[in-house]
Amino acid sequence: MSPPVARSPGGSGAGRSEPAQSTSTTPPRTVPIQLDGWRLTLPVNARGALSGTATQLDTAAVTAPWLIRNRDGSVTFWAPAQGATTASSEHARTELVSTRDWMFGTDGVHRLTATLAVSQVPQEDPDICVGQVHGGGSIKSIPFVMLHYRDGSLVVVVKQELQGTASQSISLLTGIPLGGVFSYTITDDGDGTLGLSATYNRLTGTHTARVMSVFIGTDQRFQVGDYQQATSAASATDGGRMTLYALNVS
Repeated sequence: MSPPVARSPGGSGAGRSEPAQSTSTTPPRTVPIQLDGWRLTLPVNARGALSGTATQLDTAAVTAPWLIRNRDGSVTFWAPAQGATTASSEHARTELVSTRDWMFGTDGVHRLTATLAVSQVPQEDPDICVGQVHGGGSIKSIPFVMLHYRDGSLVVVVKQELQGTASQSISLLTGIPLGGVFSYTITDDGDGTLGLSATYNRLTGTHTARVMSVFIGTDQRFQVGDYQQATSAASATDGGRMTLYALNVS
């Protein structure tokens, strides 16, 4: 496996794709985020309470206060540290779930690119998963690739086995403050490798990881949003908040 590479946009590195450059805390020019082709998981149950089993909308839509649209076309996600959760997780989330699944490593190239800024992290654990490659179908409870904004660093966790907890952690970038606008790309290269890239303030970190054979040919999908990693709340306003400025799946 190749080590992560930090470089300026003009250099060479291990990654095969680069997101658009973002700098400091200045929001980029935004094309309105399109919610077509996504479902939406909310941190409330069917009665709207912050407890029990999380609700999933079959068609994603602006749903205040969990997902709101801003005047520039961006969308802001809010997930409280204490809220309704999915059956396979103890962490509340407000997260987009792609309606388009594919077979990993055998179905061509699939790429997720996003530009965003995290403005709040939970007090108990300052960690938000902002992007995933997640199992579908018979393995819908298994997260495969998780990109974490963790106390200012971008860390990718790649699962190494279908059953069990073995995983590889990859550090892409550090030093991203709250409010800092950054971009990332996650790519199924179609040949059994996973391409990872992130850019902040003219620095890019890239990595190419070899995927364990047990994941080749498995049903996967992209997920994007505010999957905060705390399990308890210091107050009603404790949780994760992030704004998505650009989103593309190709």
